[in-house]
Formats: sequence, C-alpha cells, structure tokens
Amino acid sequence: MRGTTRIIMKSIQLTKLGLGGLAGLALALAGSIGADTANAENWPTWRGPAANGVAPGGNPPTEFSESKNVQWKIKVPGSGTSTPVIWGDQVFVLTAEKTGKKVAAAASGESRERGQGVERGRRPGGERPEGRDQGERGSRGGERPRPDGDQGSRGGERPRPDGDRGSRGGAQRGERGGRPGFGGGSFNREEFIKRFDKDGDGELNDAERDAMRDELRQQFSGGRGGERSPRSGRSSRGRGGFGGGSKPTEEYRFVLISLDRNTGKENWRRVAATQVPHEGHHRDHGYASGSPVTDGEHIIVSFGSRGLYCYDMNGKLQWKKDFGDMRMRNSFGEGTSPALHGDTVVLLWDHEGDSALYALDKKTGKLKWKTDRNEASGWCTPVVTIHDGVTQVIVNGTRAVRSYQLSDGKLLWQCSGQTSNAIPSVVVDENFAYAMSGFRGAHLAAIKLGGSGDLTDSKSVSWTANRGTPYTPSPLLSNGRIWYLSGNNGVLSVRDTKSGKLLVEGERLDGVSGVYASPVSAGGRVYIAGRNGTVSVLKDSAKLEVLATNELDDKFDCSPAVVGNQMFLRGKEHLYCIATK
Repeated sequence: MRGTTRIIMKSIQLTKLGLGGLAGLALALAGSIGADTANAENWPTWRGPAANGVAPGGNPPTEFSESKNVQWKIKVPGSGTSTPVIWGDQVFVLTAEKTGKKVAAAASGESRERGQGVERGRRPGGERPEGRDQGERGSRGGERPRPDGDQGSRGGERPRPDGDRGSRGGAQRGERGGRPGFGGGSFNREEFIKRFDKDGDGELNDAERDAMRDELRQQFSGGRGGERSPRSGRSSRGRGGFGGGSKPTEEYRFVLISLDRNTGKENWRRVAATQVPHEGHHRDHGYASGSPVTDGEHIIVSFGSRGLYCYDMNGKLQWKKDFGDMRMRNSFGEGTSPALHGDTVVLLWDHEGDSALYALDKKTGKLKWKTDRNEASGWCTPVVTIHDGVTQVIVNGTRAVRSYQLSDGKLLWQCSGQTSNAIPSVVVDENFAYAMSGFRGAHLAAIKLGGSGDLTDSKSVSWTANRGTPYTPSPLLSNGRIWYLSGNNGVLSVRDTKSGKLLVEGERLDGVSGVYASPVSAGGRVYIAGRNGTVSVLKDSAKLEVLATNELDDKFDCSPAVVGNQMFLRGKEHLYCIATK
C-alpha cells in the first residue's frame, strides 16, 4: 500500500471514521495488509478518509463533460461551498437558503439558546482575546504607509492585490492600538527596518518584507471589514481581497440535505436553524462553507455561529450546541469543518473574540474540554492523528501550527512561521506534519511528529519552503509527494516529502482559472477543479503530465469527493456525480 496512505488505515482511519471496538480493530488490521477496498465506498469528511485528499480505491473517469460521463446532475437549493460527504448510499450537502423574509439585521450579542458547559465565543463588549493587540487604523490624512513601505497615492493608482487603498486626504487619525513604533502618523523607514530586520544586515529581505506586510495589513484593515468610510461612503467590499459584506437583513434557512448516491434524488432534508446572520461574508464565500463529518452512525454538522448539530443517518436530531457568534476578520465569513475521532468531536473556534478549540462527546454533545488559543480569525479544519501512541489534534494558525493531546486538550508542541490568514489545513503522514500558508507571503514546513514545546527553528523542522504556497486550497499528500497551488491560482508545485526537493515548480495549468478547491488523488490521477468550471486531470507522478482538461457548465469552489468510480463535484449551482456510464 502507498506509504502516504498506510497511516490512513493504521492511525487516522479510526480518527476520521470514528470507529471503535471490533470494527476499528478490523480496519486497523486491514490497513496493515492493504485495505484500499475497506474504505473505498465512503468519503466521511471534506478531505477524505485520511484528511489528505486521497481516495483509497477510487477510480473516477479521466474525461468528462456535460454530455459525457455525468451519471446525474441536480440543482442544489440555496448556496454553499461545503464539500459533500458520502457514506453508503447517502450523499450529504449543506446549504443556506434565503426564506424571502426581510428583517432588521441581527443585533450584536443577540441571545440564543446555548448548550450547557460551553461559553459564548466572544468577550463582553467585543473585546479582543488576551494577548492579541488591537488593530490600528492607518492615517486618514495625507498618505498612509503601504504594507511594503511604499507611499500610497490618490491619482489613478490601481488597488493592491490585497485590497489596500491609497490615502484620501484630510487630517490624520491617531493610534488605536498599543504597538510601539506604529501609529497613525507619518511613515518612518528606520523604525520599520529596525523592527523587521531579523538578520541585522540593515535591509529587508523577502521573508522580512513579507512579515512586515502581514503585520501592517492586519493593523490597517483590522476589524473594518465591509464598513463604510464616514468620509468616502465607500465600502471595501468587492475590492481585491477585501470582500467582507455588511450586516445582512435577509433571513436564511440552514439546511442539511441527504441525497441518494446513485440517482441524486433527495432522501430528506433538515432545517438546523432559521435566522438572520449577525454579519456578512466574503463575496466568494457563503453561510454554508464547513463540511459535515460522519462515522456511518452520526452526521455532525457545523453552521458556525448558527450552531453545531448531530443527526443520525435518518436525519433525527440527536443534540445541538450553540457557541455564540463568531466575529470574523473583515466579515469574511466562517468556514472550518468539525473533525471526528472515536467518540470525540473537535471544533475550531478561531475568530476576533475569544478563540478556542473545543472537544465534545459525540453521543451527547457534552463538553469534554476547551483550550484557549492565542489566534485571530481562522478557517482551517483540525486534523487528528496518532504518533507513538499519542492521539493528537493538529491545527494550523497565523501565529503557529499547534498540536494538542486529544484526551485533555494539553498543548504538545507548536511551530511558528506561518503567514497571516493561515487557511490550508495540515496534512500528515507516518512521521511528519506539513503546514503551509500563502497570504501576503509563503511558508511550508515539514514538522517531525513526536516533538514537544516550541519547535520553531529546531531540528524537528526537517525542511521549509517560502514560495508558491496556497492561500485557500489545502494540499494533497499522495505517494510521498505533496501537491499544492500558488495563492488561489492554477499554478502547481510538487515536492518530495522526505527531502523537500521540488519535483514540479510553478507550472501553470492550462485552462484552469482560479482555484479555491483542494486537489484530490484517485486511481493514479490528480483532479484539480477551477473556479471557471475547468477540471484538470494529471498523472499522480513526479513529473507534470496532463491527462485531460475537462469543462463543465458551473463554477467550482468546493473540493471534489471520490468514492469508488464516482466523483462528486459541487458547483455554484449544481451537484455533479461524475462516473463512467
């Protein structure tokens, strides 16, 4: 069996499938002798059975179109960017559907039913969590410093890729936060050099410049989201990377739908909540972005601020929990998915309030533990793995990637170096965790499992890379290689996991325009879905070999899900089942 998937069966398989007793033992033994077929018919979480994008035993078509190898295609009501999960004959999808009712925006701090033993996920009065600095506004008058230290201008300048704007004139605004050397006054190059020149050569290299850009962008944009400027009347919405929306005034139904895997016919649907969201979302985002997770007995669904829900496979509600409202940076929306291991549900709650990692009992919803996190808004999904007998939860983050003991939430190790807005989830093999981020910089680190404490710059970091990493899509780990896209673009790189050696460097995929979906591997092929409806199929090898470029009449932000000879692709409007007829 493939080296990168062997851990699937021995350790992570139980993690993701939540199987125990004889079933779990059988699955673990199967992994030792080659068990592709043991899990070929299920895709229990958004990145598959091992949370690495690999479909064991999967063999979907290489070529397909609207008229070729489409087993069925249905229109999905409402909107959502969550990946379907599959168990047996059921396909589960989440959606947020407008009710048509217009009401006043939900008030901040609006009271809702909450689960016992779970604290509301933000501080009274909207305070930031302890240890996190207040974001500073740049100067309102004259010119404010750009994230790279250059001065902005008014006249005809294009917006920066991250959506930062030049100045608009008028009086300066003072400091909001308490960071020394950074205020609303004029730009001081010496202060920037002093603060970020880590190697002491008097200049800023690429890595130091990236760190400066990250910090400045957080300060100048922190907490503003889609707020209108009192002077300009403009909103940041729709500008570059700033797509946060204003408070909504429309009511939504938050829905779990079960579909028949073979026909696409709806089995049942359950409305988890009906309410007006408390804040907007990124123009490319939505209110149903987290994917469900299932063990074949339960289906766990997170709608973030709308609550966490557990259903049985017939759609009967078992329990629900309300953690309060998340306050996401720039009103970008919520997107993390729950993880499941045995009887434990793990939920990440990183936002602009009190961030935390929660563990709950799968059967009852009772809180097992809560661990505070010194992190701001986050969109990654936790990954559970076992190494040397220790079951641990690994979570990406802007400040650091961290590992926690699953039994009690104790911090095992952490490793800094990530860029801001660390979205991609960590992937793991037998010995390493691979963490990456790609917003306002680039970072990839291969971190040896089994360490403790702060692993930054230690021998536990086997190798690193600082180019071409993704902003949104998570990487694929297959056959001793890690596959990833640059930013949100169809520019592919592949590295050897042991050495970090580049096998494919920055190759642009023909026809693929924009990539938010994470790549998957099945049947010796890699599938990469683009936002323009193009799905590129590559050979799963050390060299770039394009096998097919397929076009469908939809736009794809959701990651493909593969079971057997079927691939499920959720687009903006439709859900496709791709299979050889």
